[in-house]
Parts: sequence; structure tokens; C-alpha cells
Amino acid sequence: MKLRNVLSILVAGIGLSTFCVSGYAACINNPPAQADSTFPASLTGKLAYHSYVSYGDGTSQIFVYDFSARTLTQISRSSWGIKDPMNPVFSPDGKWLAFMGVTNNAWNVFVWQVGSNNAPVNMTNSSGQTRNEDPKFSSDGGSLFFKQNGDVMQATLSFTSAGPTFTSVTDVTNSAASVESSMPFPSPDTSAVYFAVGAGAGSGLYKETIATHTRVAFDTPGGIDAYYPIVRADGTVFYARWKDATSQLDQIYTKVNPTDTPSQLSIDDCMSNNSDPSPVNNTSYVFFSSTTAGGYQLYLGDVSSGKRWNLGQFGVNADNTKAKLGSNYWTPSGSPQSALLSQGKQATASSSYSASLGPSQAFDGNLTSTRWDSVEGSGAGSQWLAVDLGAVKHVDRVELYWDAGAKVYSIQTSNDNVNWTTIYSTSNGGSYTHVTLANLNGSGRYVRMLGTQRATQWGYSLYEMQVWGS
Repeated sequence: MKLRNVLSILVAGIGLSTFCVSGYAACINNPPAQADSTFPASLTGKLAYHSYVSYGDGTSQIFVYDFSARTLTQISRSSWGIKDPMNPVFSPDGKWLAFMGVTNNAWNVFVWQVGSNNAPVNMTNSSGQTRNEDPKFSSDGGSLFFKQNGDVMQATLSFTSAGPTFTSVTDVTNSAASVESSMPFPSPDTSAVYFAVGAGAGSGLYKETIATHTRVAFDTPGGIDAYYPIVRADGTVFYARWKDATSQLDQIYTKVNPTDTPSQLSIDDCMSNNSDPSPVNNTSYVFFSSTTAGGYQLYLGDVSSGKRWNLGQFGVNADNTKAKLGSNYWTPSGSPQSALLSQGKQATASSSYSASLGPSQAFDGNLTSTRWDSVEGSGAGSQWLAVDLGAVKHVDRVELYWDAGAKVYSIQTSNDNVNWTTIYSTSNGGSYTHVTLANLNGSGRYVRMLGTQRATQWGYSLYEMQVWGS
């Protein structure tokens, strides 16, 4: 049975690269699986997915495969009291896992601390008033997008000693019940959200700018199902779409702009269903589900070469009676090609609250006890914290360990400490949280955080600011 028909409008799925998508080849019949020994050794992260016999039968469980430790673990537990947990997604820092499941006879969104013995936190707490599904983190980890009763919601996350909470929830699409919006995925800068509207032959993909609520059709082929958008960090959108209206076989496509022609990928099997793409940032790899072997099994594909690897060698596809869907790959911090560049380096700031809370305290390697504080209160205005890397470096990630955060801020680079280039910006920063800004593409000797609007009554304060790159 086709995934789309089974799930109706439920989903799963998560993604800088210079690969040209327009040149990708079309699907091929029965593509061969590559030898197990050639599986890319550079993939050392974790893969989350769910597995069930049939949708809604109570058999769904969530699994995580750790490519570094080479372990496969069922992380969902009966003690949680959650029926059919599915569609797991990692937070950008890999410390949390969001998913959907049924409790109190209602679909809810949960967040679980990875590796802990704690029960998941029910973020939506519905007992039938609302139906909550399809959670996805923003790239900075400060928001969680999900579907609630046919609308796309954006919830601002705060992590306290008691666990994660929603500090605000905003209805982004605000078009239910006349229009069913589902499967939301935010753009890399969280300025827009992609989502599906409708189901089956009447479905299509849309992009909405969050600040203005301007909505444009992204791919609405008419008579052909298009759904499940996942956005790689370079802005490439991966999604599932029928090969044609007659066969109704799911294939994976990509495009960047609404006006682009969709590109069918050569990892697709023309004779089977291929869906639930999860692209790996900074690479041409994508995890996905395919029925090539008779049921939905998990594969890794290289969209630049068309090569496919069956994940059977890792035990992931051992039980062929169950479908494996909704894969989500997390890349660990400090990957082999990325190094910590900023620790112990000379730092400056626009202001400091006191000598003991100076800029060097944010680059000393202590994540919890020492910090930089700017001046406080309304006089804080715009403030910055900068580090001198000693030479021009490529910057691919910044970690911000906030003591008191910025609602509006940017990350900037400079070669001369005078002229600055913005490589990341947000107007939706959090108050007290650890934020991973992954998949950046900047270069410079100097890197700074420029805050222009506080998220708290205090000033700007960072326990630590880490600049990663090469």
C-alpha cells in the first residue's frame, strides 16, 4: 500500500552544498544497491526513524542507529504510555528528539532528551481538542513547527531546568478548516515555511513568508500528488511527488525556487515508491524510504551519482514485515572536516558589565560558569561580541551558549575588523538556550555576534561562543 494513502496527510523527515540539482538524471528501473563495504565512512552521525506493520495499528516504534557506535536502539518505551510514536526529528544540537504520538486519545507533539531516562514532555497536551502532528525544528533550534488541526503552527522553544516549554505559539497559515496545511518545514533562515496543502491528486506544495503571510505556489502540478518538503541548508527543497497520475508511484524531486522545473533524482526506482527524503547537509547524500525490496526499507542515496546503499548491513531493514519511514539524520558537531577555531583567542566587545564579565570569558571553554555580559537594560541597545581567529578562516558553524539571549541578532565575518559580512541572521532568537547555527558558509579573520534587540530585560550575555570551521 502506498505511503501517501496510508498516512493521508501525516508525515515525517530533515539539511549547504554546491551541487547542481538541475542536472540530475531521472529515475531508473530497479537500481542496484552498492556493496556494503563502499558505504560512505564520513557519515558518523545518528539516524532516527519509525517502523510499523500498518499505520495506526499500535505497532509503531522509534529507532535510532548510531553510525559512530554502530548500534541500533529502540528508544520508544512502553512506560511512556504513548501509542504509535513516529516521525522523529533531532534538534540541531542532537540533544533532543521531537516526535508525534497518541496519548489521551489524541495526537500530540512530544520532545525527549536523547539518551535520558526521562519521559518525553508532552508539548501540546491535547485530549481531543486539537490534533498535533509533523514536528520540525528550525535550524537554530529556537522554534518547533508542527501541524495543528490543519494549520501550520510555530512555537518558540525555551529550555529550562524542568525541561522544554513553549513560550509562545503562533498560527502561521491560519486557513483551516477550509484548507488543510500539513508537513511544515522552515527555510534555513526561518523566514519562510514550506508545507503541503490537500491530499492525493489534489495536493501541492506552498511557501509562505512568515512575517507577511505572503503565500506562493511552490509545486502544484495538478492531478499529481506533491508533498513532504524537506529543505537542505543551501535552500534546496527535497520532496515526494507522483511519477505520473497513472502509476501514482512516489518519486523524490528537488527544486530551489518556485519557478524552477522540478528535478527527478536518479536515486529513484521507476518501478517503486520512493519517499521521505532526509538530506545530509554539506553533502550530496540523502536518506530515504523505498519499496524496491518489496516493502518500505531505508536507503542512502548519492544524488550526484545515483548510487544507492541498502541499510541492511546495519540491521535497520532486518524485519521485512515492517515499513521503515520518516528517517531523520543528525550530523554531530565537530565533524572531522571542522575544528574549533575560537577558544582562547583574543576577544573584544562593544561593552562589558564588569571586568570579571569581559569578552574573553566567552572563549575560555567553560560552558556554564564564566560568561560575557554587556551593559544591561534599555541602554544595551545594539551590542556585539567579536573574536580574532588570527588568520582568515572558513566558518561553517557557530555555537551560542546564551545566558541572556538576543531576539534579533546576526553572525558576521570580516577580514579587517572594519567591513563586515552577514552570514546568518534571525529575528526569532531565544532567551536562555544553547543554539547551533549549522551549515554556515563564511570566511574571515574576525567573527562577531551583533545583537540588535534583546530577548530579556537584561543585556546580552553569552557563557560561550564557539566558532567552528577550517
